[in-house]
Parts: sequence; structure tokens; C-alpha cells
Amino acid sequence: MESYTLNEREHYEDVLGGPFLMELVHMMKLPIPEINVTKRKSGFWGVRTKVFGRKEDPKTEDINYGTLTHDCDMGMNTAVHDAIARLSYRHRAELGTHYFGRLGWQKPKGAHIILTHEQKVKFSPVVVYNQELEYYIKNLQMDLLSELFENDALHGSLKNDKLKVANVKKHDPEIQKLRQDLKNSQAMAHAGDVEIQKLRSQLLELQGRHRKLRINREYLAEELEKIKNDQKKPTDHEDMI
Repeated sequence: MESYTLNEREHYEDVLGGPFLMELVHMMKLPIPEINVTKRKSGFWGVRTKVFGRKEDPKTEDINYGTLTHDCDMGMNTAVHDAIARLSYRHRAELGTHYFGRLGWQKPKGAHIILTHEQKVKFSPVVVYNQELEYYIKNLQMDLLSELFENDALHGSLKNDKLKVANVKKHDPEIQKLRQDLKNSQAMAHAGDVEIQKLRSQLLELQGRHRKLRINREYLAEELEKIKNDQKKPTDHEDMI
């Protein structure tokens, strides 16, 4: 059975968002999370993630979650994204104004967070935008998971229909009906595969945009710090006085 485990820093170097997760757990003094991805007989990939809690005070509990995906890399990317979102929410007070504290949040058990009108007024536009983007990504993930389960059921039905056709005698009057049912099941399974690919592309695009936003925010923060330092330097006129 094909499987992969990510539990060391170098394992995350080529995973989308992996270096950011390593930076976050280092800041929060947390062990490196463990992600296990295993291919199932159905062809799908099961993903199990353990985000270890802090052992020293203030202690925090482990965060465990799992999902199902049709692509190994997609499963790793999603697990990393969710780990960052959940840790950013859990440690938001410690992170303060650091850019990790401004990312989209998920509660430790995975529930997304919908900001109230008062919170939208209170928070910066960047925080509000990231939270709404996180809400949209979470909905896409749930839609994709729903399609996977439905498609799995369709493939199971297709397999049963094939067995029925193989066991029916050629002269049985029901054979034409079974063949038509088989064609219908194949068409539905294909439609499910197309929808999954569409949702996967949308999710990858959004995760890429989210990653670019993190990098841009870090760059802007550095530029702002440079400007502040320049403003603190005395001008030539002030030196003369």
C-alpha cells in the first residue's frame, strides 16, 4: 500500500505552504506536525494530520484531523493549509500583529469562522479579506469532499451493474435495461470526475493566491519598517539647528 509521512522539517520544503508552517511552529515552540497520506483500494488518498500541542506552559492540546482526496499532493497541501489556519487562530493573541495573526482562521476542530458586522468594522481590511477567503476555501474543500464520496458511491454502483450484466444470460429480456443502466452510471461517474477536477483547480488557485498574499504582506511590513527608520533619522536642517 502506497503511503507517505511528513514529520521532519525537510519533508515540508516542497509542499505548498510547508515553509510557512515550519516558521509558525518554530515561533510557537511546537513540535513538527505529522501528516500521513495513504492510498486506499478505491484509488483515493486518506490523509491523517496530527498537530502537536505545546508541552511547556502554557500547554495546548494536540489537534487531530483527517480528510479524503483523489490526489496525494493535494492532500498534503490541504493538510498544511488547515494546520496554519488552526494554529493561527489558537495562538492569535501571541501572534498579535505578526502576519500569521492576520491570516484566515479555523477553529481547532476545523469549523470556519464567520465574522460579525462589528468584527468587520473592528478588524483591518486585510484580516476581513483573509477570513472571507478562508471561508470560501473551506466551502470548496467541503464541496470537493462531498463530490468524492458521491463519486465513490457511483463507482461502487457501476461495479455492481457490471457484475449484474456479466451474470445475466444473453437471452434475458432484462439485459438491454441493465446495459442502459450501466451507461447511465458511467456517464454520472464521468460527470463526478469532471466536477472534482474543476473544484481541485479552484482550490489550488486560491491556495496559490493565499500564499502570494502572505509573501506580499511580509514584504510590505519590511518596507514599512524601513520607512519608519528613515523618518527617525535627523535631516540636514535639523543638524544645523
